[in-house]
Amino acid sequence: MRNNSSAEKEIQAQRRLVRALRREIFGVDKTSRSRYIRDFQADFRSYRRICSRSDVFERARGSDIVWFGDYHPLEASQTFALELMQALAGNGRPVVLALEMLYEFHQETLDRWMKGTITEEDFLETIDYESEWGFGWESYRRFFEAARDPFVPIFGIDHPPRDQLRFIRRRDRFMARRIETVRRFFPGHTAVVVVGESHLAANHLPARVRELAEEPPRETTIVQNIDEIAWALTREGRADAEAVEIDAGRFCVFTASPVVKYQSYRQTITRWVEGAECDITTPGFIELVEAVFSFLLGTDRPEVTLGEDWREPVSSAWPEVLCGSTYQGLLIDMRARRLTQSGTLAAHENLRHTGMTYVPAVNAVFSARYDPVCAAMEATRFVLYAMRDEIGRFGRIRRRMDDRFYSFVIEEALCRVGARLVDPKLDFSCPTPLLGALGQANGSGGRLPGLTPAETRETRELMRYHTRRERRAGEEMRPTAKLRRIYRLGIRKRLWIVKALGSVLGDALYRAFHDGSATVADLRGLFRERFEAPGSGMGVYLGLVKRLGIHGAQRRTRRD
Repeated sequence: MRNNSSAEKEIQAQRRLVRALRREIFGVDKTSRSRYIRDFQADFRSYRRICSRSDVFERARGSDIVWFGDYHPLEASQTFALELMQALAGNGRPVVLALEMLYEFHQETLDRWMKGTITEEDFLETIDYESEWGFGWESYRRFFEAARDPFVPIFGIDHPPRDQLRFIRRRDRFMARRIETVRRFFPGHTAVVVVGESHLAANHLPARVRELAEEPPRETTIVQNIDEIAWALTREGRADAEAVEIDAGRFCVFTASPVVKYQSYRQTITRWVEGAECDITTPGFIELVEAVFSFLLGTDRPEVTLGEDWREPVSSAWPEVLCGSTYQGLLIDMRARRLTQSGTLAAHENLRHTGMTYVPAVNAVFSARYDPVCAAMEATRFVLYAMRDEIGRFGRIRRRMDDRFYSFVIEEALCRVGARLVDPKLDFSCPTPLLGALGQANGSGGRLPGLTPAETRETRELMRYHTRRERRAGEEMRPTAKLRRIYRLGIRKRLWIVKALGSVLGDALYRAFHDGSATVADLRGLFRERFEAPGSGMGVYLGLVKRLGIHGAQRRTRRD
């Protein structure tokens, strides 16, 4: 059962971030206040039952028209639409695809490109893609690639002007006529209509099509990621729900959290205003940092030490965000900031694992690619080092070998917890290949990335040894030769074990917060723990393992 107090704190952190994003977005886009948008919001504010994606697909398979509400800036939105199209096309009944992204007068150009008589560049230039649509082409081009084999007819259905909401009902009427024309030319096909979600209120585009249809079509309507429904599910302890049924034939599926949804919109607007080379990583990262701070501290913010006798509010110490297209280029940036050799190697390895890493010694984020999971974890890592007052060279704490190891394990766990509390839809389903290997008695799980087969076998065996030892331990583990060997491992092998132990601990902490057995005060205390006393790292780690019943939970999971 979900603890309501914990749920509300989690929701509050997400709402604060979403409000800030919406203020920024709708300072540019005023359409959210219109009657048309409010009709959509009224239609999709609650739900009847929780269901699965397979339930949604099953309903869609029996439909003449499947309405899909596309959230244009969000790549995950198009990914789901593509999966839906492919699932229906593989069901035996032919599919025809109708896209709002193309005007009906683009049809000849589209047909020529699909037949290969013009290039992709010619197609995009002729339809003036960047000006007329402008959302990420790499995401949308997947529809056309998938429609080539097996062949799925594609039609543009929209008509200008798009840039003024006062014409949107006229566009609905035009699209309805176009959809019905396509359906008459392709009888027996399922029409998958991909349009902006606001078109899918019951009295919008679907109603215009029903008015024109010779007989009432069988319909399925699918929208995505409705904020209030997502938060209602969080209150019920079901933030992991794949989908809900709104009412008969209408569903909401979940492909991203409200946070990621609005960040994608803000990033798109930023690109439109500032150009393709603009920095979209820094604003998103700082937003996530603020969200984690708000969750843990409310409106309070810590001070951090920036010199021997110099302290400033943490807002004066936001990290520099350095983006690069290659790992080698980012490695040069690390060396230019006089990061130690071991620090550079550790940062580079973490970068290879996740694509983004925060380095407290130089108070900088190095990013090879923007991924919501990695960004949320690294934002939480910055918060942790700020709350420990361990940012920069003046904040460095010298710890005993074992304390350093367990402080990194707990850091990994807290980064996982913080990221999930701010954004519960982040996909942590497969934390590391090493965890999967632990279930294989013969150790034959394939080579771990970055390690040789011999190093992989050694790392797996040492991980299993550590797990056996902590299962039998009380408040401390006797420092055996093998444990000391784990603490002294090279960075590549040690990082695998730290991430695996941290992911198990982090998931247990997240569950404990959900059920009310861990509080915000407990998490705040762990974020502030500096592990300065000898033996404190192992003591805190083993205490958490015992308190959270980690090994009992693992045994139950295996039996289940």
